[in-house]
Amino acid sequence: MSREIDRLIQPAASSKPKKMKVIIPSCSRTGTLGLLAAMRTLGYTPYHMTEACFSGNAHMKILEEGVIAQHNRFSGIKRYERPDFDKWLRDFDCFIELPSYLGQEALEVYAQDPDVKFILTERDPDKWVKSVNSTVAKVVSMANSFPVNILKHFESTLFHFFRLNVTMYRAISDATSPGDPENEAALRRNYVEYIKLAKSILPEDRLLVVKLEDGLGWEQICPFLGLPIPDQEYPRGNEPEKFQKLVESHLGPKLQAATLRLGSLVVGAVGIAGYVWWKYL
Repeated sequence: MSREIDRLIQPAASSKPKKMKVIIPSCSRTGTLGLLAAMRTLGYTPYHMTEACFSGNAHMKILEEGVIAQHNRFSGIKRYERPDFDKWLRDFDCFIELPSYLGQEALEVYAQDPDVKFILTERDPDKWVKSVNSTVAKVVSMANSFPVNILKHFESTLFHFFRLNVTMYRAISDATSPGDPENEAALRRNYVEYIKLAKSILPEDRLLVVKLEDGLGWEQICPFLGLPIPDQEYPRGNEPEKFQKLVESHLGPKLQAATLRLGSLVVGAVGIAGYVWWKYL
């Protein structure tokens, strides 16, 4: 089966790929957006969910494919291996958050690389569940609610964005939906099991574990990375309100474009129907 990653166009041979330096396999809603800004400040070129969504449909398709391959054994899609990750992430030297959706293989391939360091942030599981369902779950609910459930079919970026988010949420919630009786228990169980798995796979001498309740800032990550502390405030977290504004700023223009296309289609259909009525009836 031909995969999306296999169809990704490679740049010219003269373009030298970056070497992966830091993996942040933390789950969403555990300080990862702040870490994205922090790693950029420190000079890294990080790849995060926002990068996948803002880099075009090809990257969203690749990420969705990787998640499906990992979580659906009957998909017929071969799981991603190191050459696939190298092809996908050739322009980046830091991989943030997304490894948590890609499972054990994504951890193991980089755990074997002695030059890669790992930063794993974690938080109270119950607070994590609440945070996920006050942010990510709202995107899932939006995808399945009127009028977005119709509009997304009239704008390709909207379609792939919502399908990706639904796929990722289903992967961490055992395919439950927000509000289902087993939803919170499934999210909590999968979160706890993933953190345990990550700690068992990643080499202790190259792993920094930070509990958000204990604080996350330059003082934790810079000594571990062997870098000086920047002369600026550490970027703060991504509260639900900030998350909502980020989603709205990205989706707003797409929703407007989809609305215009749908409107044009309806007007055209009405015009054709009127012509047929006048001419033939």
